[in-house]
Amino acid sequence: MSRIAFIGDRDSVWGFRAFGIAAFPIAGPEEARAAFETAVEGAHAVIFVTEDVYEACAEQVAKYRDLALPTVTVLPSVTGSRGLAAKEIHGAVSAAIGADILGESGERS
Repeated sequence: MSRIAFIGDRDSVWGFRAFGIAAFPIAGPEEARAAFETAVEGAHAVIFVTEDVYEACAEQVAKYRDLALPTVTVLPSVTGSRGLAAKEIHGAVSAAIGADILGESGERS
């Protein structure tokens, strides 16, 4: 079993199966929440989620934010980014360092 999972729309996750990543294609918020729980219960160490899945599972993801495993990472879907992934990375870097070195936009100054 893969220790890495990717949850998102079918077009975003399908190609990752070739790399041995467990793909969880979903079609809506309820499926996203169920797939996230399945990935956690399946002991996946790294869970990639698209921005849509992150929005649907924000409360579930928050439970694991301060734990070492699983690591949850937000990625844009194939349709493009809405900026959620950059915002999450910006917040994580600021929290880890204790300072906002990236600036409010999330871009390096």
